[in-house]
Amino acid sequence: MSNPVKLFFSYSHKDEVLRDELATHLSMMKRQGVIEAWHDREISAGGEWANAIDDNLNAADIILLLVSANFVDSDYCYDIEMQRAMERHEAREARVIPIILKPVDWSDAPFAKLQGLPKNVKAVTTWQDRDEAFLNIAQGIRRVVEEMAKSKTSSTASETTTPAMTSGELTDRQRRRLKQEEDSLQQQYDRESEKLSRLRQAYSIETDTATKFKLEKQIQESETELHRLDRQLEEIEQKLV
Repeated sequence: MSNPVKLFFSYSHKDEVLRDELATHLSMMKRQGVIEAWHDREISAGGEWANAIDDNLNAADIILLLVSANFVDSDYCYDIEMQRAMERHEAREARVIPIILKPVDWSDAPFAKLQGLPKNVKAVTTWQDRDEAFLNIAQGIRRVVEEMAKSKTSSTASETTTPAMTSGELTDRQRRRLKQEEDSLQQQYDRESEKLSRLRQAYSIETDTATKFKLEKQIQESETELHRLDRQLEEIEQKLV
């Protein structure tokens, strides 16, 4: 890729060891020039850390929230970095991905509506093989990066072959219909997000194996539906721009 996707790690320093492990599992994408990853330990001596964090957070294409009790307890991570990340996500300027490092109650967090990693948002430290958990996360991040690359490629191709349709070229009727469709999809997205949050909460407290299996399947279906709705919303937004 000529322009690597920029990743930003938002994490508690108490989880630095786990952050390093994740970074190691992303090494192949870095070697391929697919991504550029940044975290605050890269700030050189004499650098203004707050400005450096803000600059990189605002420039990131993907923001990884490394979720744990330490993350939730950190005022800077939760109240500053996470809030800004969610603002950029809602504005569709960046993609926010919660990475669940350790078990913690995050069902009511602003990012609970987002699809997280690893699989079934099972905390990394609870996996029997931690490398498998990080592999699953790396594969999930790669899929997002590839989606972004395809989106940029198709957008560039469209601009090259045909004049781009701007908001001024849409008729009033077309704009109204697109807005109505967008509102309907957004309502579906919000309902599905609430459903997913409830399923995750139920999964986290359930002890019966059979019930957990059913909840796991429902979580996967809900995550797939959220992803589909998100793509449709992005498509409509591009038409309205």
